[in-house]
Order: sequence, then structure tokens, then C-alpha cells
Amino acid sequence: MAIPTADLRFEPLAAEIRPLLEDHGYRLPPGDDHIRELVLARVDIALKNLVEIFEGRTW
Repeated sequence: MAIPTADLRFEPLAAEIRPLLEDHGYRLPPGDDHIRELVLARVDIALKNLVEIFEGRTW
């Protein structure tokens, strides 16, 4: 189940994740913008899954 586009909580949360990861020493892989966009898209998917699990929407 995907997060509805009307869920205004997701974008601000997603925007906080990259700086948080970088603050803890994690780095995006080297490469061009296309590679980074693919990685960040996967991070968004993982975050959506985490949010659904947290709210109990995966049953």
C-alpha cells in the first residue's frame, strides 16, 4: 500500500532523511546525477515502507 499523495507528512520527512544520514557519516555513492536520483528513489520507497510498517498499514 503506497502512501496517498494527500499525505502531507511524507515530503518534509523525506527531506530530513538525507541530511540525517549524512550527519551520521553515510554518503551517496559516487556517480552522476542519474545514479543519485536512482538511489534517492530507492530511499523514498524504503521510507514509505517504513512509514507503513510504523503505522501498522502492512497487515
